[in-house]
Amino acid sequence: MKMAVMGAGSLGTILGALLTKNGYKIDLIDVNAAHVKALNEKGAKIIGLLDLVQPVKALTPDEMTEPYDLIFYLTKSTQDESALPYVAKYLKPDGIVITGQNGMPEETLNEVIGKERVLGQITGWGATWIEPGVSKLTSEPDHMTYEIGEQDGQITERLRQVAEILSKAGKPRMLTNLIGTRWSKWTSNCCFSGMSAVVAGTFGDVLDNPHAIRCSAHILNESMAIAKAAGVTPEPFQGDDYAALAFTTEKELEANIPGLKACVESHRNIRTGMLYDIEAGRYPEIDTTYNGVQCKLGAKYGVPTPVNQQVVDIVHQMAEGKLKIDPANVNLIKLPVLPKE
Repeated sequence: MKMAVMGAGSLGTILGALLTKNGYKIDLIDVNAAHVKALNEKGAKIIGLLDLVQPVKALTPDEMTEPYDLIFYLTKSTQDESALPYVAKYLKPDGIVITGQNGMPEETLNEVIGKERVLGQITGWGATWIEPGVSKLTSEPDHMTYEIGEQDGQITERLRQVAEILSKAGKPRMLTNLIGTRWSKWTSNCCFSGMSAVVAGTFGDVLDNPHAIRCSAHILNESMAIAKAAGVTPEPFQGDDYAALAFTTEKELEANIPGLKACVESHRNIRTGMLYDIEAGRYPEIDTTYNGVQCKLGAKYGVPTPVNQQVVDIVHQMAEGKLKIDPANVNLIKLPVLPKE
């Protein structure tokens, strides 16, 4: 089986390195020529909670020449327009692409690749791109999970094959409700990636800031209200039942804060990629993947999303240079008033 990782950034580099280490031949494809050069010359260097230097084969999209049976798609959603044509061109007619992007990416790939060739992958760990050739694992290795599924919920032979491959780079689990599990992971992303950008720090900085974690709780509440309106049944993600953390009163909110913190404690070292994008002068994925999508769906289903909207507005202003990258930005968020009990 000929395989590739399209989008060999922080996550893709680690996935490609681990699969290569365990005997699979897999190409790491990325638009960053300096990164590709370093990977080929020095190997993939993994630091942080994993110490590894692994020789790999890397190339840029323009260097692709042969069709693939399986492509792990980890490109940022802001690069879909340029990346997906390469996937469409170099995926075999009976090949499959499995998207490990955050958010709800399947529909975008369906339009370009065809729904019958698209699987979903919910990546349950985090990493940071450090420099060309170097990626930092920021989640505990025991929490490197992959929840994968067919869009129709069937457990197919090809899904089993992908699970077997991913078992060499973590812990896969096959899903019968991909959208429900995606919703919970996406909720977590909006709660903590969005707020990580606002506080200009890590998930741990969000957890340790009393106002920030309350903001995250309200984001969760808005997301679960949208799910109900959309007819989606959220599933637990990594054993955590995000739907059970919704609330209607101040008393319930306070009671649920410890549970929300526990959901991401093992990922407290993650710093959202949106901060790196802003620092590098790139526009972050806030509108295409994270809280901006919550706002769009909220408008579609008639669900108010005031806290998500404030996060979007703050990140926009940071990206446009109207606000500094400053932890104090969290104090700009005003939370809805709840009944006490």
